[in-house]
Amino acid sequence: MELQIYINRNMMIVKFNRLKPVKHILYILLLICLSCKEQKPPQVTFDVPALIGKNIDEVRKVLGKPSSPIANRIEPSNPKEETFENTFEKNGEKLFVDFNTKSRRIFRLSIFPSEDYDNLKDIMKIGNLDAIKTQQYYLEGRHPILSNTAFSGIDIYIK
Repeated sequence: MELQIYINRNMMIVKFNRLKPVKHILYILLLICLSCKEQKPPQVTFDVPALIGKNIDEVRKVLGKPSSPIANRIEPSNPKEETFENTFEKNGEKLFVDFNTKSRRIFRLSIFPSEDYDNLKDIMKIGNLDAIKTQQYYLEGRHPILSNTAFSGIDIYIK
């Protein structure tokens, strides 16, 4: 019994030698399942450069009401808290906005796409970003806990 698989960029060739028909079907189904998941190309979802320099109130005017997971609060319950985070969701992509509660100034934005990407530029596209470092910001990629090859998001630090 022998199974030979040849894979190139556009097609997969499977050759079966002396295998029973049931096994043929099982191998074909397995191969189809393994090759089905294709990453969707990223789309611009948030215009991060347009948000830089705005305070949290201005960002809310642009993005709408936050969908913050902390009991739907958009402000801290403790007045002594110096920083707080609002979450905005659009098309399955999430933008976290960290701000100073006293000055209302934004100091970090974080993008978490609906899926992990192998390329940092793909996540940058979701935020309409074209540079890793500018005079206004710099960004760092975030890796999933169990992987050091894919990116689960990016942090954009405002200068």
